[in-house]
Amino acid sequence: MTTRPYLKMIQHSVKSLGITFEEITPNFVYRATDGAKSFVMVDAEIGLNSSASTIIAMSKSLTYDVLHKGNIPAVEHAYLAHPDARFNHSNPYELAERSFYKFNEQVVVKQDNGAQGNHVYKINEVADLHEKLNLLFSLQLNGAIGPYYEAEIEYRIVTFNHQARVFLGKKRVHSWKHNLINGAVAIEVSDQTKRAALAELASETSKAMGLDFCSVDILETNQGLMVIEVNHKVMLDEYCKQNPSEVPALADLYRKVILQRFEKL
Repeated sequence: MTTRPYLKMIQHSVKSLGITFEEITPNFVYRATDGAKSFVMVDAEIGLNSSASTIIAMSKSLTYDVLHKGNIPAVEHAYLAHPDARFNHSNPYELAERSFYKFNEQVVVKQDNGAQGNHVYKINEVADLHEKLNLLFSLQLNGAIGPYYEAEIEYRIVTFNHQARVFLGKKRVHSWKHNLINGAVAIEVSDQTKRAALAELASETSKAMGLDFCSVDILETNQGLMVIEVNHKVMLDEYCKQNPSEVPALADLYRKVILQRFEKL
């Protein structure tokens, strides 16, 4: 059994059903079994989503491409390939500068496949733009660039079978970022009109991405609600720490997710 509280919650959610977890790599990789069938679980990834949809969701720019093609409002992300990338035929610095001026000299540059707010920079000067790109490329990372939107709250909506199941507001406090792990505060989304709009957008997004179980991050901008990224792996550990009363409902959701995973075997 894992020692990580979030994974322990997931594994305990099906304990009463006789489903057990064999540790393969400590606190990371497990084999879930119901006695007849089994599957490998990596971190909090249950494995309901296809590999293609997972790869797309891991890329900020590919996610935007898919959503834009589906006429779903999303924050634009342009791909900035590492200069030494095998199939790169463009100059990422020139593309970044064009985007910088296109977005009125207020942009966000980030690791294209990043998470938890790592390597994410708000930029309003060309010199800083080049400096941050150099940093990303020195780490052998590809980048993405998009417009900066002033937004106090970001919403994370968890969908299962394209239905919104968890509504989380993330209010920034000491930073322009909305990551709970970096100090943002989880707040309740109680307005029913807002919940309905968020649920519809999250559902459309998960369908377009082909994701059966995911979380959708949504900004409320002066242009309305816009998807900023999609997470193929549902991670709500910081949310659980700040809202322990929500853990039973989340465990019930994971029970349903794991049972559906076994049904697909």
